[in-house]
Amino acid sequence: MEFGYHHSSFATHDDRSPAAALIDRAQRLEDDGFTWLSLMDHLWQLPFHGHRDEPFVECYSGLSAVAAATDEITLSALVTCVHYRNPVYLAKVVSSLDALSEGRAVLGIGAGWYEDEYDAMDMEFPPADERIRQLRDAIKLCETVWTEESPVSYEGEYYDVDDLYLNPKPDDVPILVGGGGEQLTLRLTAEYADWWNLPGVTPEQYEHKLSVLREHCENAGRDYDEIDTTVTIPTIIRDDTDDAHAVYEDLLEETDEDTTPRDEFRGLIGTAEEVAAGIEEYQALNVDRFQIGVPKNDPETIDRFVDDVMGEF
Repeated sequence: MEFGYHHSSFATHDDRSPAAALIDRAQRLEDDGFTWLSLMDHLWQLPFHGHRDEPFVECYSGLSAVAAATDEITLSALVTCVHYRNPVYLAKVVSSLDALSEGRAVLGIGAGWYEDEYDAMDMEFPPADERIRQLRDAIKLCETVWTEESPVSYEGEYYDVDDLYLNPKPDDVPILVGGGGEQLTLRLTAEYADWWNLPGVTPEQYEHKLSVLREHCENAGRDYDEIDTTVTIPTIIRDDTDDAHAVYEDLLEETDEDTTPRDEFRGLIGTAEEVAAGIEEYQALNVDRFQIGVPKNDPETIDRFVDDVMGEF
């Protein structure tokens, strides 16, 4: 099982700029053995991670900067909103990231959900079934323009391409679909995804979603084992469980939403031993990549995860 880091905040704990801190953190994560780094594709910080007026770097700009400063770590959005860019332009952006990183790009993509951003951009927010059809069309378009010789044309249900020149072509960009909708998203995952991600769920919830995904794969004639399964879980580590929860609460007091109550699933919040035991539950489900999301990039949690947890796997 590999480890990843979801960089959901540009909070810093010193006088570095958010951009400098991102680069330093990415280099440190790569050196410590993390194999995957993701950024959020949003206009501003989400309410359960911070405040709208925080510094927030555009996803693919940030990933391109990280690509230039690292050598091995895989890079993706978690996840690209299908509507924020014309999919032809998105195909160009991701193929360019793949070229800059020498083959380390993943297209993480989803159907969109944050209506406040749609409103800010004066964009229509279609119904869920239509958004999923648009997501399917965008994935098919990207795969077409990446694999067929230029000039390439494509005629889809929502998106068309006419004599597009796209070079250089990426060799093999995996498609990561994010989300757990059982009727639409997981069926799309079974049909088109190379990776699948679900954030913030218990092992029991994750196991249920895996069973639904397996059923969709059977119905689609897809080999379930072809899909790399990933999960992203909030993580805080301290010497004492209560202290870890107190830190979690202190960090998320700085956000625009109330913290998850202690009697509900917050993620892996506790001692290094408790966090390792929690990861083992996901490992037992054959998760390919376990990704931590550290509130406000808490430095002690990152240090303790590297020093006291990763070596157990």
